[in-house]
Amino acid sequence: MRKIAVAILSLMLLSGCSLFSDEEKEMKQTIPEITLKSSPNTEIKATRSGFTWLGATTKAYLPTPQEFFKDEKLVRVSKTDQIRVATENKVRMGLFKKVDLDSMRLTLVLDSGEFEQVALTERDDGRWEFSVPQKSGKYMYVLDEGYQDGDYEVSYYFGVEISE
Repeated sequence: MRKIAVAILSLMLLSGCSLFSDEEKEMKQTIPEITLKSSPNTEIKATRSGFTWLGATTKAYLPTPQEFFKDEKLVRVSKTDQIRVATENKVRMGLFKKVDLDSMRLTLVLDSGEFEQVALTERDDGRWEFSVPQKSGKYMYVLDEGYQDGDYEVSYYFGVEISE
């Protein structure tokens, strides 16, 4: 009887401690909802490009803008639109721990492959907002979220096409 109890406890412990399987489910909670100010029912889907959890890093493929635009569907916006981003402020990690969002960074990926930081403004409703570039064209963004002093960091990318 004692061996059975130890086996059951061991199985429960192993299933609760797998490094990435449970975290994959938790990460899906953090996928940001991105909407246009002019049409709040339009949702732009962000694609996760990578994450780190307690120092372990996935091998993320971050495409160059040209490669990204071949495969990804873009959302067309006008130069006067602003885009709003809603994220989870608290995420459950593993069995016992909840972690808080403590940093967000948005960068624009230039054609050269370099990154340019974009100003995010926090709104009263808990969403973040940024203005789109004034020049027409296709743009790729990377949104980085950090939870609980770097215990969990996740990156997403999405594309926007600016038209006249």
